[in-house]
Amino acid sequence: MTTASIRRRAQAAGPQRFQAPVHSARPPVWRSLLSGLVLAAVIIGLPAALLATVGPPPLPTGVDVSVLFTQAVSFDVVVGVLIWVLYLAWLQFTVCALVEAASAIKGHGVPGHVPLSGGMQSLVRRLIASVLLLGAVSGPVAAAAAPVVEEPTPAVAVSQDVSSQQPAADDSQADGAATASQGADSDHQYMRYMVNGVELDQEIGAQLVGQRVYIVQPPEGRYHDNLWDIAERNLGEGRAYSQIYDLNAGRAQPDGGSLELARLIQPGWLLVMPESATSVARVEAIPTTPAPAPAAPTPQQQQEEGNHIPAGLGQDLRDVAPVQMPAIGSLLAASLVSVLVARRRWLAGAFNEDSAELERLLRVGADESRSRRLDAVLRSLDDLPGSPRPYAVAIDDDACYLRMARPLPDAPAPWRAQQEGMTWALRAGQEPPLKDRPCPLPGLVTVGRTPEGADILIDLAFADGDVIVTGDPAMAAEVVSALALELCTNPWSRDADVVGTGLSATLHGVAGRRLQTPESLMGQAALPGVGGVLTGRRPETQTTFMLIGNGATPPPLPPGRSYALVRTDSNRQGRWTIEIDASGTARIFPLGIMVTASRATEAEIAALEGLFAPVEETHDDGRPPVPDPPMPPLAIAALRAASVRIQVLGNTLVETAGAVDQARRSILTEAAVCVALHPEGIRPSILGAMLWPLGATADVVGATVERLRSWLGQDSQGAPHLREDAEGRLVLGPGVVLDWDVLRSLLDSSRRCAPQQEVELLTEALRLVRGPMVSDAAEGHYTWLARVRAARQFDALVVDAAHRLVELIGDTDPDGAATAIATGLQVVELDQGLWRDRLRLASRRGRGELEQEIRILLDAAGADDLDQIDPATAALVEDLSPGLSVGRRPA
Repeated sequence: MTTASIRRRAQAAGPQRFQAPVHSARPPVWRSLLSGLVLAAVIIGLPAALLATVGPPPLPTGVDVSVLFTQAVSFDVVVGVLIWVLYLAWLQFTVCALVEAASAIKGHGVPGHVPLSGGMQSLVRRLIASVLLLGAVSGPVAAAAAPVVEEPTPAVAVSQDVSSQQPAADDSQADGAATASQGADSDHQYMRYMVNGVELDQEIGAQLVGQRVYIVQPPEGRYHDNLWDIAERNLGEGRAYSQIYDLNAGRAQPDGGSLELARLIQPGWLLVMPESATSVARVEAIPTTPAPAPAAPTPQQQQEEGNHIPAGLGQDLRDVAPVQMPAIGSLLAASLVSVLVARRRWLAGAFNEDSAELERLLRVGADESRSRRLDAVLRSLDDLPGSPRPYAVAIDDDACYLRMARPLPDAPAPWRAQQEGMTWALRAGQEPPLKDRPCPLPGLVTVGRTPEGADILIDLAFADGDVIVTGDPAMAAEVVSALALELCTNPWSRDADVVGTGLSATLHGVAGRRLQTPESLMGQAALPGVGGVLTGRRPETQTTFMLIGNGATPPPLPPGRSYALVRTDSNRQGRWTIEIDASGTARIFPLGIMVTASRATEAEIAALEGLFAPVEETHDDGRPPVPDPPMPPLAIAALRAASVRIQVLGNTLVETAGAVDQARRSILTEAAVCVALHPEGIRPSILGAMLWPLGATADVVGATVERLRSWLGQDSQGAPHLREDAEGRLVLGPGVVLDWDVLRSLLDSSRRCAPQQEVELLTEALRLVRGPMVSDAAEGHYTWLARVRAARQFDALVVDAAHRLVELIGDTDPDGAATAIATGLQVVELDQGLWRDRLRLASRRGRGELEQEIRILLDAAGADDLDQIDPATAALVEDLSPGLSVGRRPA
């Protein structure tokens, strides 16, 4: 991005939007005079001319619409209509001028939008800006429109000066002032800090001088500036956004906020950039004449300042804006969350900083209720008369709709036939119980969501030919990636064969063995029964789905299979066509459907790779480290004696003497847990974004913080348990004890003591564990937990503690060892290290006990034999009881 384009996008909101870069000098006076004449001519001259020539607009004497269809329209009627058009256009212009002039003169705020006046209001805005440059009435407008020099130097100190609220001087005045300032004593100078022609606050500028600084740009249409794109433009690689985050996390911004979440940046923020960002300008210090001293505050102003919101909430507390959801859509998000939860039943994955924010957004956007309803409907189709096969499905919060290929007017209850049997509808809540059986429509995939909020799915197998995705090339590739990802992860497509070519290697890494390559098909035998009319097998249940990206040529395919091809190709006609534009709007032909398309961007796929392939963090001894144990150490006695106790190791519980409205207990408990799990402190605005990711007003956030403060109460010294640190972050006082802190203290102490004391400490620590962290989180709540490192660390530490305790007491206290294993499996249900410990204990009690435990493991894993679960576990069983063969009992 060029320096000029950065400057254009760095304009502030409100009247400062008139700010425009000028590369030479201030706009000539004649241009401002001409703008004034144009405004006067239209606002005053036009109505005067109309009144003098044609008079006021004619008023109809009666209303008889029928004459328009039975008689010729007279010349007088046409002239009357044109007169009305002129008067209405004048009125619209005048209203726009009043709105823009009022906003510019006030000097703050964003001018109101005049309905149906987009182009005209923009024209008036330019005219008003030009006129106001003539005099002091312009205030910030004139200052914002001052010339901008590409590379400011001490000799030429001409710049934007919004904060001074004074008209900009011309070039000769600026040169004179600069020269005089150079000759003056340094004690009589002060520094102005500039970057890309924008003047920075004195305090912030002094901290950033000499550093490369990027100004976060205001939104342009649907585009919002973000760290990934900033890194991609200036560092050449989107993944390098973490370097920008590390340089700016927690640093105060001009609006009082700070960078807490990698996706949450605001227009006007100043981001320090790595030295490798050579396209980003440095902050420069420019000596100039002293600024006028600020006027002393009046007693009335001092009184008003004493009535401000307490520090920490501050006047900068803003409304919480809705998060920017991933493009993949709510159903695919639900599938990915389900896969992620299932994966974490097997192993305690390490926290991945780059992917944690995507997981949070997936949990916010996932519509698990719709996904479950749809899965139940699809698996019940074979129970309906005639086993209907829809080619498209729509599902919203009210009902599920099946679109049939031919009329089926006799829909069985509770289904209702609509549109002469072309559509069947089932109201939400009337779905049959979910059955564990193959789905007859494994090729059903989401194409997007309608403006009314309904998710639209199509059956790729029904197309009976190629499905072509065309339009914007980048968007088309993202659509194909999303279709591949959904076929690999949604529950009703688990029996589908999915093949990809021309797709990104990262996507193949995320999907793993579910996304095959064309070469892998060549060695496979044809599916039995395909193409045979006597087999009774439905072709749609045997279809192999091939997805082809980047316009790649389909490879030769082995015969004996039924294929459904989805490809990006702008020069080819398909049986079905999905046409997508640059805004993400897709049209599906010939279905006649228009949706906001579900897409999987490269950034999202890269973050998914981190979620599904985390790197374990261990010490040299192979054990996970205990993170930041509290100092001084805490014991269980401290938890019991605390004034306020917060428990998160299982169901959440906040115990305090304060009273609370039961209707608000849930949100206040979540707020208390969120603050407790951010011991470094959390700003109220960030807390609001955590609790209400879909948006909330500032007064709601502020009221919630004050209610939480009141509920937690005060310590013995009268200080509130919920307080603010020096930077305005919310923190908990020492009178509040969190069970997670106690657990870490006990585990840390256990690693530095004799074995006997280690057993006591580990036993005491595991008694604190009542299940997964925040195990009672309702759907849509505690989504921010994905961003908290403690959630992943807890899983690994509990599994490690349980295994270590088994090593210490397995031979002498098998019951105690069994209890430790059960506690660990409450947290990570299918951890194979703990299951092997459990099977060893069972084998000591006899072959029958071992066989029973194996069946419990198979049922929990949904596997038919141990080799499907873990070859190491299967080898252990063979060693413990040679020849033992155990299968899962049929349901």
